[in-house]
Amino acid sequence: MKIPETALIAGCGYVGHRVARVWKDRVLQVHVITRSLEKATELSKEGIEPIVFDLSGTTVPTLPDVDVLLWSVGFERSSGASRQAVWIDGLKRLLNALPVRGDENGRRILYTSSTSVYGNGHGQDVDENRVPNPTAEGGQACMAAEELLQEYSLQTSASVSILRLAGIYGPHRLLRRIEDLRNNTPITSPPDEWLNLIHVDDAVAAIDAVSRMESPASLMNVVGNKSATRGDYYRTLAKLAHAPAPVFTVSSESTVETTLATQAALPMRRGGNRRVVSIVRESLGIAFKFDSIEDGLNDALRRS
Repeated sequence: MKIPETALIAGCGYVGHRVARVWKDRVLQVHVITRSLEKATELSKEGIEPIVFDLSGTTVPTLPDVDVLLWSVGFERSSGASRQAVWIDGLKRLLNALPVRGDENGRRILYTSSTSVYGNGHGQDVDENRVPNPTAEGGQACMAAEELLQEYSLQTSASVSILRLAGIYGPHRLLRRIEDLRNNTPITSPPDEWLNLIHVDDAVAAIDAVSRMESPASLMNVVGNKSATRGDYYRTLAKLAHAPAPVFTVSSESTVETTLATQAALPMRRGGNRRVVSIVRESLGIAFKFDSIEDGLNDALRRS
């Protein structure tokens, strides 16, 4: 496939907006779907072309014929729409509205899924070969969307890459937890469980790299390769933020796995205690900046 010149991004949040800026700097013509008129005005000022469209609605606007489509749609409870309405039905409507392309000029589709599709574990390593077994609603919805896209790829000339993102952290995604540490608010999840995290800049770099590859992998875990336990993470954050050491009070109640829908509060327990790794990541041919939690937190704190 040729290097993309035009792009459409569905979802312009913490990740999608950053990707839009990177692609604009690469001189791509970038269109972004948003349901917010305020966000549309902001995007226009940046030279990014907004398409105001509620993915949970039934009316679909005319969509541009683009080389690459990125789906990076989070779940907002305040919208009143269900995951089914947005992540499944909305994705179907979007795919059906795309202009048809011939085999010689196929479209590349990147879908930001979640490591929550792997379900629960017992401390073991989980790579791309692991058969998914989602137990939470968010993971099940991501799995259904993955299957929808795989079927779409078989029926069309589109190349689909599923990017299963770990919990995203970075600038402006730590402040609430720092306040919790300073207030000695107990952390009610076990300190010795694995956290699976990716710095937002590394997530964006991975998405950009896949968009430009001649033959990208069809599935990739996007996760830092130096996993930390929850205890290590919070002790490092406390040290860097000059806060008291974290207090852990483990609840006997089970917690629900976090998905893309609740990443605004990350890092929180993503459940299952499995260390997600990638045996595909090296194929990107790029260096991740923040595999070390300490480096990533340092950057996030500095830029917050």
